[in-house]
Amino acid sequence: MYQVLLVEDDPVITKIIRYYLDQCKDYRLTCAVNAGEALAATRAPLDIILLDIMLPDVDGLELCRKLRERIYCPIIFISCIDDEETIIKALQIGGDDYLTKPFNCKMLHARIQANLRRVSLEHQAPPGNRIEFPAFSIDLASHSLCRDGKSVPLAPIEFSLLMHFASYPGRLITPDELYEAVWDKPSFGDVRTVVVHVHNLRRKLEPDPAVPRYLVSVRKKGYLFTP
Repeated sequence: MYQVLLVEDDPVITKIIRYYLDQCKDYRLTCAVNAGEALAATRAPLDIILLDIMLPDVDGLELCRKLRERIYCPIIFISCIDDEETIIKALQIGGDDYLTKPFNCKMLHARIQANLRRVSLEHQAPPGNRIEFPAFSIDLASHSLCRDGKSVPLAPIEFSLLMHFASYPGRLITPDELYEAVWDKPSFGDVRTVVVHVHNLRRKLEPDPAVPRYLVSVRKKGYLFTP
């Protein structure tokens, strides 16, 4: 059974999500109404977090930063805020997905399943193995990047993107292909999420993210992974 943490201070939305997930039989839901309760809940193992932005004590974006310091599991933002700047910021600080309220519970369930499936595929890699490149390596056990003698933690989406790039070195990969492979659903031409997460990955991978060596953009076509 999957352990889900819902961080939401609206009792109506909490009740709706709890009822729907209870019908699915695959989830055990823990609810928190503020950041303090959410951080306390992370002492137990979690498979996925559903996180509102507008919380009574700490902004959900700031809470996401704190959560990323201690946990690896996917974080899906659920928020009534739908401006592009907020969505991009939410993804940049460690969110894996973003769903705008009001949403259909079937859509929320599909996003949960897609993120859990992606993480499950990552865990099928043999523990302790590394993928070695001349300037860095990928640690499959800790889902981290090893560069300049240091371990750099990766968010789940960043790790999935890097693994997809590592599977096809030197091959042009379009943003649509990345979206469908990593998020497990069609992009329908909206690949802003891919652009944000590739930018995040470059900040951890590249010596100079402004002049990338390993994740190279090909204008109007996509990306080349050149390790």
